[in-house]
Amino acid sequence: MDHTFNARDTIWFYHFIQTNPSNDTLPFTGSTLPGFPQFATRHTKQYAAAWMHTFSTSTLNEFRAGYTRFNFDAVEPVNPVLPSSAGFTGIVPQLPSKAGLPVIAITGLFTLGFSDNGPQPRIDQTYQLTDNFSQIYGKHSLKFGFEGRRFNVSNPFFARLGGHYDFGGSGAFSTGVAGADYLLGFPDDYFQTSGSFIDGQAYQYYFYAQDQWRIRSNLTLTYGMGYQIDTPITDRFNNARAINCFQPFQQSTVFPTAPRGLTFPGDTGCSSSGYATHYNNFGPRIGFAYSPNWGWISGGPGKFSIRGGYGIYYNRGEEELTLQNLNAPPFSLASFGIADVGGNSSFIAPFTDIRCINQNGSPIAGCVPSGPSVSISNKFPFTVPPAGSAVDFGFFEPFSLNVLDPNFRVPYAMNYNLTIQRETPGKMIVSVGYVGSVARHLESTHELNPGINAAGCAANPACVANRGNQPVFFPGNFRYPGNIFGGIGQQSTDGSSHYNSLQVSVNKAPSHGLAFLASYTYSHSLDFGSSFENSSFGGANRGQNPFNPRVNFGDSQFDARHRFVFSYTYELPSIGRFHAFQWIPSRITEGWRIAGITTLQTGFPVDIRDTNLRSLTCNNFVFYACWDVPNLIAPVRLMDPRSGTSTHPVTGATQVNSFFTTQSFAREPFGTFGNVRRNIFHGPGLDNFDVQISKDTRITESTKIELRLEMFNVWNHAQFNNPTGNIQSGLFGRVTTAKDPRILQLAAKFYF
Repeated sequence: MDHTFNARDTIWFYHFIQTNPSNDTLPFTGSTLPGFPQFATRHTKQYAAAWMHTFSTSTLNEFRAGYTRFNFDAVEPVNPVLPSSAGFTGIVPQLPSKAGLPVIAITGLFTLGFSDNGPQPRIDQTYQLTDNFSQIYGKHSLKFGFEGRRFNVSNPFFARLGGHYDFGGSGAFSTGVAGADYLLGFPDDYFQTSGSFIDGQAYQYYFYAQDQWRIRSNLTLTYGMGYQIDTPITDRFNNARAINCFQPFQQSTVFPTAPRGLTFPGDTGCSSSGYATHYNNFGPRIGFAYSPNWGWISGGPGKFSIRGGYGIYYNRGEEELTLQNLNAPPFSLASFGIADVGGNSSFIAPFTDIRCINQNGSPIAGCVPSGPSVSISNKFPFTVPPAGSAVDFGFFEPFSLNVLDPNFRVPYAMNYNLTIQRETPGKMIVSVGYVGSVARHLESTHELNPGINAAGCAANPACVANRGNQPVFFPGNFRYPGNIFGGIGQQSTDGSSHYNSLQVSVNKAPSHGLAFLASYTYSHSLDFGSSFENSSFGGANRGQNPFNPRVNFGDSQFDARHRFVFSYTYELPSIGRFHAFQWIPSRITEGWRIAGITTLQTGFPVDIRDTNLRSLTCNNFVFYACWDVPNLIAPVRLMDPRSGTSTHPVTGATQVNSFFTTQSFAREPFGTFGNVRRNIFHGPGLDNFDVQISKDTRITESTKIELRLEMFNVWNHAQFNNPTGNIQSGLFGRVTTAKDPRILQLAAKFYF
């Protein structure tokens, strides 16, 4: 709806509704083989309204209100199945009606079972109010404004509902071969959670003032200031008590039976978000545009420009961080099965020791368990205890906690650029620019309770053999008792990044049937982690080293040093204009077009890591990924994956389809840290040509038909994905996947 009341007042209103259900053969973060399908439903509603009021010919005010709602029921099993129906008698899901078979991950081969992260139905809502006031005053264009937003996320989330087994060839009874362990039923570990509920809410308030000053006809200066207030994301679930805080040696009053150090919202120093609002987020901005006439250098008036700018821009915390609080005790339960007390979970009954149960599920009388107990009571289903109740926290120990740094801040970036543009003959504009950014207070994670007696553990064969359960068997090897605080992962904002680039482009406007855009970027991006997920979980399994965070500073995960893109369209001239072809009907000779996009790019970094827990400072209970890496013992030489071969540094096997010399790396000795820094070399790049040939045929004056042949990766060039960077994997160094081969597509469109 759009309505003008009078010369001064206009309103408009907009409403959008969309429904988009889907079915997927493979589940999210689950099986890599068919047989475990999922479905999702998506309902989107959006409302927006605005009122424009004109005070005078130089003064205008615009007021807007908006509301967006996204109802997303995701990762639902098409065929809910109880694990017990497949023989997993010891697995009891928290929500039987939505359960699937346990996830079974066999390193280097495949994954079976339903999702590790679902079901997860959610409702996202955003409320927005905006006001912009504009006034022209002489050579100044002034603008002032405000924007306020309220964010809500309501999200029941059931992670590892049916349990999760890993077969990586490194368990207590492993053969050293992941596939053989799976056939024998010797898992490395087991993990199951009860899931929980996210009821997150946050507010954002933004104020700004700006002046665009036209100093001269060819020089404009723009300057202003933004001010932003971002409230922490508060989880209102369970009366706003759904997170953990860690304050060493402080006794909780909310749950008086909690061990000292574990506190909750309502205790002194622990808020329902884990951190406080900061009120000093000022963002100055300045920019200029100058179009001088420097004779032949500039090409004449209006054909040459210099632009530059600098500004500080604030982001806000992401809801993904709140997701990590789902297992906060005693509001949720995460269990490693019998490993909670130091045993090793059997394949079909994870709360029974593997030494004390037959493959058919029957107990073995008189067995000697690998831990202190033959079995423990199944911990599921789980009920949330009320505040103040006498909770037996031993039921949850050893804890694998996620906590927030009380000094958590809003991330911000300082962006700057300088660009020169010149119009050249042939309707082309050549642009050369320097673009950079420095960011501060980026999201990262740290382990607060790593092992601190690596040398002592390395000297004890029993400690090395049980390194995954070191907190249980050797609790004194940790800063805080490991049998209580198995892992304490802290979310922080102490990361930073640097990006610098040279950006060159040539843009040709249509003339003589030809138009194109060619762009080249030479850039380098460095950081401590390229996102919360990357700094926390890395290349699937690498976290921040708590003893030496500097080793995590390296090329960004998205760093592509060189990138060239050329897009074009060319209207082919009609051959009918030549005398020899005038007998051919114009409907055949006219309307031909060729277009395409060519992309050449160097590769993204390869993250080298080791998931064998060899430093003896991390274990199965650290909340975020282990930080272990191998040793670099020789220069790395890159190879063509089509023909490259190397020797696996652990198994000694000959590796085909290798991208780098894996023998350049070696496992670090137990109790030591490897010396490989983050992202020391890059993987395969892109060499892709997409081409389209089309023909427009006029039928009548108002109708036509378009025929298209579209060819993606027209030369069928193999564009390899990154190799496996985990030295623990039998696929270390090998490239096993590639991007799409040549794809041809025919299309027809009728215009009327």
